[in-house]
Amino acid sequence: MQTIDKHFRNLAKAAFQRHGFASEQLVAQWRVIVGEQVAAISRPEKIKWPRGNDASGHQSGGTLQVKAQAGRALELHYETPRIIERVNQFLGYGAITALKVTPDNAPPPAPKIPRKPMKPEAAKAWAENFDDIADPDLKAALSKLASFSAPNGPKRAFSTGVNRVLSPSPNSSRKTP
Repeated sequence: MQTIDKHFRNLAKAAFQRHGFASEQLVAQWRVIVGEQVAAISRPEKIKWPRGNDASGHQSGGTLQVKAQAGRALELHYETPRIIERVNQFLGYGAITALKVTPDNAPPPAPKIPRKPMKPEAAKAWAENFDDIADPDLKAALSKLASFSAPNGPKRAFSTGVNRVLSPSPNSSRKTP
């Protein structure tokens, strides 16, 4: 039996090579290579290699194309020497000699909104609603779901009184059986 990982690596390797990456590790380790601040505003797009190879088989003189968040390309341009140095350290030889920064028109990722912790009285109210459930795993899962969906506790259903759909009003022109 073969794992799907083996096949995925082969497919991914071909896709990365089409974009000039000898290995997917440059893309996968981008945050480690360039640091948190640079990685937050950029991502490697492709490596453009000049024609021909040197005698050792290593390609050199490549241009790393990087996408930068809109408005952050100039900031990334100032970091060019450091990025080239760190990428070459990661690859183990002087493969990259230039960096081309292009703006990324995609919107920046949405900031993570901190979740409100559940109040103790809300936890108690939810626990009362789940008293009838015997399965402890189900009770724990429902409690977790409740903490995400309604951290202030369960809401009482709002009622307007008589359900007019099921029971016609006395002024209705319909005849009741």
